Amino acid sequence: MLTRQLEESGTGVPSKERLRALAGFQQRALCHALTFPSLQRLVYSTCSICQEENEDVVQEALQQSSGTFRLVPVLPSWPHRGLNIFPGAEHCLRASPETTLTGGFFIAVLERVEVPSSVSQAKVSAPELRSSPSPAPKRKRRRRNAAAAAASSTLPCTKQEGN
Repeated sequence: MLTRQLEESGTGVPSKERLRALAGFQQRALCHALTFPSLQRLVYSTCSICQEENEDVVQEALQQSSGTFRLVPVLPSWPHRGLNIFPGAEHCLRASPETTLTGGFFIAVLERVEVPSSVSQAKVSAPELRSSPSPAPKRKRRRRNAAAAAASSTLPCTKQEGN
């Protein structure tokens, strides 16, 4: 029987191969979520104590979002914070089995940075600054009922006076 080793023997920590795969998936999922235009706030949470799945994923997502999102504080009274590996990591929340008697978890809240209204107004009032004009929105075409279409094409629409 073929089995896959998910953890290093008895440590409760995923193998390096498994950890890379998990972190890669979480990175793609988080970065994809941050592309949703109406997204204002996102909670990223794992049941992991591994830096690769936690701070590293959040740091990479923030770098890829190019300043569109920032970390906001999570439960400021919680004493255990994210690992201090990048600016803002102190806003993350971390729990480990040794310090909190939990299975371990991590939470980060990412919030969209508001564009100042003067900047957004400048974009609206100065369309020549755009690199290319935006295309007109496509209009949806309505389907006509097949029976109604056939009737209208064979019968003239005439209205007789007095009937």
